[in-house]
Amino acid sequence: MKNNEIQMQIQKYFLQWLIAQRNVSPETIKSYRDTFRLYLRYIEKHHGMPPAKMSIVQFDADHILGFLVHLDKERGNNSKTINNRLAALHSFAKYLIFELPEYSGLLNRSLMVPFRKAEKRQMDFLTEAEFTALKSACKTDTALGRRDLLMLLLLYNTGIRVSELVGLKLSDIHIDSQSTAAYIRIHGKGRKERYVPLWKSTAKYLASYMNDHAYSENSNLLTNCIDGNLTRSGVRYRLDCLQKMTSATVPSLAKKNITPHTFRHTTALRMLQSGVDISTIAIWLGHESIITTHKYMEADLEMKRQTLEKMGDPDHSAYNFTPDASVMAFLDSL
Repeated sequence: MKNNEIQMQIQKYFLQWLIAQRNVSPETIKSYRDTFRLYLRYIEKHHGMPPAKMSIVQFDADHILGFLVHLDKERGNNSKTINNRLAALHSFAKYLIFELPEYSGLLNRSLMVPFRKAEKRQMDFLTEAEFTALKSACKTDTALGRRDLLMLLLLYNTGIRVSELVGLKLSDIHIDSQSTAAYIRIHGKGRKERYVPLWKSTAKYLASYMNDHAYSENSNLLTNCIDGNLTRSGVRYRLDCLQKMTSATVPSLAKKNITPHTFRHTTALRMLQSGVDISTIAIWLGHESIITTHKYMEADLEMKRQTLEKMGDPDHSAYNFTPDASVMAFLDSL
């Protein structure tokens, strides 16, 4: 293999394989791109091999395993992030097997590098009081505060993913003239669209917010302080700021790791406790499998407590009996 062939294969993988043939989402492209950036820098720093001189050997199992250790020990990544990086490298290995079958032995060993067992953490979610406190921290006499309040309302109302939130455009918003019927179109994972209705209060605030801004049809709904597109890191940064502002008055907020996904958990749990069936929740959140949604049932400690109360304490004396001969005869006859 020529020294520059691996660079050519990486370009073909992104442009022809992922984008043209598999039609993967822009978010997947960005995630895989970031993985390759990290991987190439790791190989150059730890193995003295710059990208221009790399070959397929640098994508063998030993190099990949070393990269995973680097992500864990040096970058402090959790198992979920490490597994996402490994998934990108596995995908590239499968592509290389298709393009360069003569290296299938080396690449099949790379595919045998196992995913890590992800640690199962208790998910955080917000109480009504905590959400109210976060809203109150938004100073609506400023453009930033008004934007932050809209961000919170959409996260809480819809359970939208952060990547979906920052991708919302004006054309995705549908509100009638009285703000009585409103919904948003969400561009989800795998280029799948779903429609989620809005509460009247959310729709009214959203309509007012849009009237105060000069939008073009293709404008993003949420922008940053210099009128650029709001980013995922920008959303997380503002949530961190709001959490710090409210933790003194609502101490429970200080103990939680509040991320955009916290609102998604909160939306799902609130729907579950309101009696919404789990299939509807899965559709609302854009889950491909109901198994993904089922985790919210496990997280709902209040529901578990209520279930236990409905069952009542067992009366053990009711089970301490000896069947008589007629019952035994009956069972024998079955």
